[in-house]
Amino acid sequence: MFEALSEPRGVAYTAIFFSSGLICLLLIPRAQSFDDREIRTGLVWLLATTGAWGLLKTAFFLFPPSLREPAYIIGLVAGFATVWAWLYFCSAYTSRNFHRERSLRRLGAAIFVVVVGIKLTNPIHKQYFTANESAEPFQHLAIEHGLIHWSATGLSYILAAVGLFMIFELYVRSEYETRPLAALAVLLALPVVLDIIALSTPHLINFIYAPIGVALFAVGVLFAFQERLVAVGTALPGGAASIYLDEEGRVKDMSVAATELFPALNGTTGNSLMEVLPEVAAVVDDNEPILAVKDSGATRYYLVETNPVGLAGSAAMVVTFSDVTALERKRRQLSSREDELDKQNELYRAILAASFDFVYRVDRDGRITFVSPRVEEALGYGPADLIGKPVDALASTKESAKQARQYNTDVLNGNAIEIQDFPLESRDGREVYADVRVVPLYEPGVPNAERTPEDIIGAQGMVRETTDRHRREGLISVINRVLRHNVRNKLSVITAYARMLSDDLDGEQAAHARQITDSANRLLDLTESARKIEQAREQSPQLAPHDIIPLLDEGVTQIEQQYPNASVSVDMPESAVALTLPRLETAMYELLENAAKHSGDSPSIELSVDVGAEHVTVTIADDGPGLPTNEREVLATGAEDPLVHGSGLGLWLAYWIVTTLDGEITILDADKGTTVALTLPKPEDEASRL
Repeated sequence: MFEALSEPRGVAYTAIFFSSGLICLLLIPRAQSFDDREIRTGLVWLLATTGAWGLLKTAFFLFPPSLREPAYIIGLVAGFATVWAWLYFCSAYTSRNFHRERSLRRLGAAIFVVVVGIKLTNPIHKQYFTANESAEPFQHLAIEHGLIHWSATGLSYILAAVGLFMIFELYVRSEYETRPLAALAVLLALPVVLDIIALSTPHLINFIYAPIGVALFAVGVLFAFQERLVAVGTALPGGAASIYLDEEGRVKDMSVAATELFPALNGTTGNSLMEVLPEVAAVVDDNEPILAVKDSGATRYYLVETNPVGLAGSAAMVVTFSDVTALERKRRQLSSREDELDKQNELYRAILAASFDFVYRVDRDGRITFVSPRVEEALGYGPADLIGKPVDALASTKESAKQARQYNTDVLNGNAIEIQDFPLESRDGREVYADVRVVPLYEPGVPNAERTPEDIIGAQGMVRETTDRHRREGLISVINRVLRHNVRNKLSVITAYARMLSDDLDGEQAAHARQITDSANRLLDLTESARKIEQAREQSPQLAPHDIIPLLDEGVTQIEQQYPNASVSVDMPESAVALTLPRLETAMYELLENAAKHSGDSPSIELSVDVGAEHVTVTIADDGPGLPTNEREVLATGAEDPLVHGSGLGLWLAYWIVTTLDGEITILDADKGTTVALTLPKPEDEASRL
């Protein structure tokens, strides 16, 4: 039963294969300490299959004759499995993807199944090997391999050589010292030499000695050079900068690129990194990923990565440096822009908080997607109460709800709108009035000049509560209408009786009656101006392009009819488009009438229009005595105090209309009379044509 142990050579064979198998199995826990899962998997399976193969070869010498051949066959299966474990390890260690590709894995599995099937069925076909008792060089069961065996073995050697090629290629590309590792890899090929020698001499049995080489390789890489093995596999190939540090933080090796990046590294093997490159050591210790390096006056940025290379918690590591200058500069630019954007957003929020009570956004379906928290102060609703609701959810009446939907449609068609005193309903059922400004929101990235309604993704509205103002203006409007109505009625009676008296009386008494009539007429003029002011107040403030020439022509015609003695000279182009509204005609009339009324019996008025690059300027000049100081104050500042004198209401109306149309009124210096200039904005498209 133990014939092999009866002779020294048999004992040596048994001991060698038993030792190689046992060593491989005992090294599995150490191999499991590798951090990289795929390298760990490949190495563990290589050790497991080789260890099983070595022990099965040992069993071949120790088992009774009837079990030796089955033990050898199972050993052949384990031996063929080592090839695939070796390829998996080599692919993972050299950072390739062969071991992950499904097609290669399926092909390998198919080849493995076919070859194993041939080996397991050898007792039937006897084409893989035959076995006969032999006494040379000791008593054993001699194996005579057939052609199929040598074909399978040749395939195994070729596949093993592919793995060796991947490893040696990595060693060649690596800039680290790899000669010890290369020597260990050569040990894997040493058993092949023994296999060849066994074919030509009777002193060695024909038995495949591969487990011995794997055991030697495993001992070397897992004990003597395990840190360098991982360091070489971890360092970035192809000229990348990397430094290999031992457990004490001393420099053990470095790439050429590292010495070019850090000239201080030259000749520092064995020295502490903290002494050689304190700035790098600080980055490594602080886990700060980006290192700034001055290069010819410019700053370059490197991503610093540390990869442990030891086993069982060893502190040895490889420090790699990847040039990320372009990305880091862009990141810093973006960070700076984000800081600036944060400041702008904060300013935007402050402006909104000062100007509006709350802000909301809706999508293209008219559903609310955002409401600022201050909506709760204004209406009693929390933002969560309104998200997902339709845009008309807060309207207080069916009519206002319909208007809200129409307004939203207008905005989604590309129009910005402003709504005054829009009625809303608060959570407790109160009717609340608000000014609302709504603008379209466009798809980000679309240039302003190319935007179309198809690019609109929603709308944003800014809301300011105006309930108190609405009530106040409503009260003022009621008082204004009631007083104006009563005053006009009473003044009409006074005027009628005063005229009758002036007709019936003579002399000084008739003059007194005419003074009553004139005073009553001036009061009637004031009530008419008040009516125009109220009409103008209720009109929309949304400006639009208008040709002001027809408006001026109409004003001149009215003045010529009302004051036939007035001479009005006009210097105007055929067209002058300004960004304004038709109510500008009222302001023009008030200024022209003021010039005609206060410039003597035969007033001379000059009206001119100048179309500039950004503005349209209307100038009205008369030859009268000039405006009194109090009425100049009305046109210059809009002051209301002169109104108490009874003659400034028309001028104040002109000032109020022009300024609400984004225009300006200026009193120009003149040698005689009064010269007033009105400056009106031009539409952007009109201004761009000049």
